[in-house]
Order: sequence, then C-alpha cells, then structure tokens
Amino acid sequence: MRELTVQQKLFLQVLFEEANGSITEAKKLAGYADSTSTTSIVRSLKDEIADHTQMYIARNAPMAATSMVSA
Repeated sequence: MRELTVQQKLFLQVLFEEANGSITEAKKLAGYADSTSTTSIVRSLKDEIADHTQMYIARNAPMAATSMVSA
C-alpha cells in the first residue's frame, strides 16, 4: 500500500463520518483549497475510496438489511 499524505488520510477518515459520504464536504473538512478539483482528489484516491466504501458497506449491510425486513 502506498504512503498517503496527512491530508489524504484525513479526507478518507472524514468521508464516511462527518461528511456522510459527500466528496465535497470531505474535501472541505480535510482542508483542501476551494480551487482543488474534487475530480483530482478522487482520481488520486480512487483505490482507497473503493476500499473504504467496501468496508463501510460490509460494516453497515447487516443493520440495513435488518431494518428493511423489520419495517
């Protein structure tokens, strides 16, 4: 696995937490400049975002499925 910058690590940390999955909000929370393209951030972190997304789904799928069945 490649070494990420502190800013990239923070982006990934807040993406599924405070930013609720919003790339734009995670960009702000991680301290990226307004002029930084969200596309460039996603392009540079696409593998890590995919890994974090997969883990997020795995962590939350059982509760989501249970909620749908119980509704």
